[in-house]
Amino acid sequence: MKLKTLSIAMMGLAAPGLVAADELIEMQKNANNWVMPAGDYANTRYSELTQITKDNVKDLKMAWSFSTGVLRGHEGNALVIDGTMYVHTAFPNIVFALDLDNDGAIIWKYEPKQNYDETVPVMCCDTVNRGLSYGDGKIFLN
Repeated sequence: MKLKTLSIAMMGLAAPGLVAADELIEMQKNANNWVMPAGDYANTRYSELTQITKDNVKDLKMAWSFSTGVLRGHEGNALVIDGTMYVHTAFPNIVFALDLDNDGAIIWKYEPKQNYDETVPVMCCDTVNRGLSYGDGKIFLN
């Protein structure tokens, strides 16, 4: 009886994770989305977009640029979800949502409240952050 109850409880706890995984798997079928740091669950870091070819790569020009305003290490990948690019900075860990259909205009900005004197002195290897995650319609700062 205890095993059956435990099994049912575990399935109940696992179900939301499976739904979130299904959502990401479905979203990554759209080549315009980059829904996790390595692109997909297989960590392929491969894009199926075809606009850039070996024949036209020499003609590329910068369309727009964006500065986070933070000059420390930027180690995490951007996420792209339904036309919005999400980028973050090293400390103070600012997260930006950029509109890709409007030359990277800032849609919103999140800056967590952190105490520099309590945070930075205990950090190892610079004040970097390894990235953002997406799930259940939310952006998570790791």
